[in-house]
Amino acid sequence: MDSILLIIPIAAGAFLATNLDNFALLLTFLARYRQRMLVVASAYLIGISLLVGVAYTIGHVATIVPVEYIGLLGLAPVGLGVAGVFKLLRDAPDTGSIREQSLGSSRTAFLATLASQLGNGTDTIITFASLFADSDLVADTLIVSTFVAMMLIFLASAHYAMRHPAVEALLERYAYRITPFILIIVGTYILANTATDLMPG
Repeated sequence: MDSILLIIPIAAGAFLATNLDNFALLLTFLARYRQRMLVVASAYLIGISLLVGVAYTIGHVATIVPVEYIGLLGLAPVGLGVAGVFKLLRDAPDTGSIREQSLGSSRTAFLATLASQLGNGTDTIITFASLFADSDLVADTLIVSTFVAMMLIFLASAHYAMRHPAVEALLERYAYRITPFILIIVGTYILANTATDLMPG
């Protein structure tokens, strides 16, 4: 039982690694639409929920692959992590990738936030699809529960950061540096034969 609970920190790490950029976008839209924070928060929750839904579906479609190959899906997050390390060495972080004009309406706030989360969610889908494909039903339940908990923690953290600009600046400055390494750890976990794997030990 203790070994299967290992999936909780792994899933939390996967969420952290693949959603720090989404968190930065959330902060951006909360700042831009300060009078419509509830709308932005709703769009964030819907967007992230759609990402895990897509990942879950892809992960279970992937189970038609022979079980001896499922663990190789861990190469995807490892690849994302390695690419991220090279990007760190080569480039400065892109902290201003979103340039939508603020029109002020609730509809604009909702659609802009939703589009940013979905458009920036490829790494979340790839990583969590790999986790779902490599895990059994109990582990899947723990992964989804951890995902929901992390989603709510991120939202609460964003609300806190909006009231403390120094915290916001610190997150934007350093968060991107750790994400590639967490992705590599998550991918390595998927590649390993653990108690949550579908592959026989």
